[in-house]
Amino acid sequence: MPTRLREVPIHRTTDLSLYRDLDGFDALTAELRSLGAEVSRAMGRRKVWMISSTASGGGVAEMMPRLCSFLADVGVEARWLVLEPGEPEFFRMTKALHNMLHGQPGFDDPAGARAIYERVSEEAAQELRQIDRGDIVVIHDPQPAGIASRLRERCRPPLLWRCHVGIARRNRWTDEAWRFLRPYLAHYRRLFFSLLSYAPDEWLDRSRELCPGIDPFSHKNRSLRPYKLVGILRSAGLVDGPPVPHWAAFRERVCRWSDAAWVEAPIADLLHVPTIVQVSRFDRLKGFAPLIPAFRRMVEFCAKEAPRLRADSERVLSEVGRAHLILAGPDPAGIADDPEARDVLEELCGRHAGLDPTLRERVHILRLPMADVKENALMVNALQRIATVAVQNSIEEGFGLTVSEALWKRTPVVAANVGGIAAQVRQGSDGLLVDDPGDPEAVGRALLQQISSPLAAEAMARSGRLRVREHFTILSQVRSWLHAFGAALEGGDRGPSPAG
Repeated sequence: MPTRLREVPIHRTTDLSLYRDLDGFDALTAELRSLGAEVSRAMGRRKVWMISSTASGGGVAEMMPRLCSFLADVGVEARWLVLEPGEPEFFRMTKALHNMLHGQPGFDDPAGARAIYERVSEEAAQELRQIDRGDIVVIHDPQPAGIASRLRERCRPPLLWRCHVGIARRNRWTDEAWRFLRPYLAHYRRLFFSLLSYAPDEWLDRSRELCPGIDPFSHKNRSLRPYKLVGILRSAGLVDGPPVPHWAAFRERVCRWSDAAWVEAPIADLLHVPTIVQVSRFDRLKGFAPLIPAFRRMVEFCAKEAPRLRADSERVLSEVGRAHLILAGPDPAGIADDPEARDVLEELCGRHAGLDPTLRERVHILRLPMADVKENALMVNALQRIATVAVQNSIEEGFGLTVSEALWKRTPVVAANVGGIAAQVRQGSDGLLVDDPGDPEAVGRALLQQISSPLAAEAMARSGRLRVREHFTILSQVRSWLHAFGAALEGGDRGPSPAG
């Protein structure tokens, strides 16, 4: 099968005027209108092309339709292409590259990896015939980054690279990954990172910081009235209740790991017990595995230390004694560019089997269907809203917008003090950060603190929502992109991104 770049249709799903009166966004929406008109005049009939690795699964695929729709709202035509490689091993190779950029072991055969990468990049570049020299091309992440080097110089448009992954510290694996990418990134006018500290020193002069952001009106983040929230959980098969109307029925239900099999069955008393929830891709770097022993340690701490806590010990013992842990992620079958997800999920199920039976009944591994993007987003929204505590226990994390998603919903957060998470959460002000996400004792104590101190947890969640509003919404991201496009059209740079 030859490599293809497939265009994903963009449907206008946004209306900037709706945001004007939402939590004080009126000044920002006016600024976007003005800036969009300026960039639109400069572009004329030219387009912006976004190129990424997959149309579903992961944060980039999720944000792309909304980002392109917002750009259209302010007068900038944006199109979206996804890479469909002809090489069966391509995504396994780029997953190894992804791991290396996070400081983990990667390539077994660097020469073979480069050969695969260059063949796919060459074939993909041939697919860009519809792009004019005056268009702007934004390529996202390492998978399609090599395309730039294969475009002929005389017809090469302005090229921007957006990297959504990375870590600030360096080791032999990060060095090897950046050496691998060096010949391809040399062709980009600007490189954009979620945090500027992720950029290698050799490219700092061409690098800018561009924070991602959530969309408050997306299906994943919009407000849910109680009947709607319960209806989503019923449609997903997670709670019992009367049948939902046919128009609200989901195409597929959530699968839950139970008694060594995947079943479609509700979780008993889900709406009547405290819940600790992590929703992420099934990736080793997301830190799912330590959460199971951390949950056990939380229960043990509470039994021993409840009388010494600054709280009603009877209430705390009751809350922790009934609490459930939910570990949820997208069905690996629906994520083309992450071939390791299935293995990670199987390992997690193995850990679940090793739990004491009384705890096993309170730990749930959920496989969220990906057949319908809207339905998947609503499931995530409902899970984050019913959570007593939302967790993001990442070992490494480029940014981790699940944290901002939870805080926008005023859900208390416990998260790892790594990467972009530390940029979103101020310790003790917006949530609790754990320095070592691999330490079940440290994670368990943070979970116990949030459950045992609900007023303090609520205050942190309110503070976190305000921080998200100021820094981590898609409106701020659109503003940053408009500045970047204006600079690319001028052939220069207007300085650091306003979101930096």
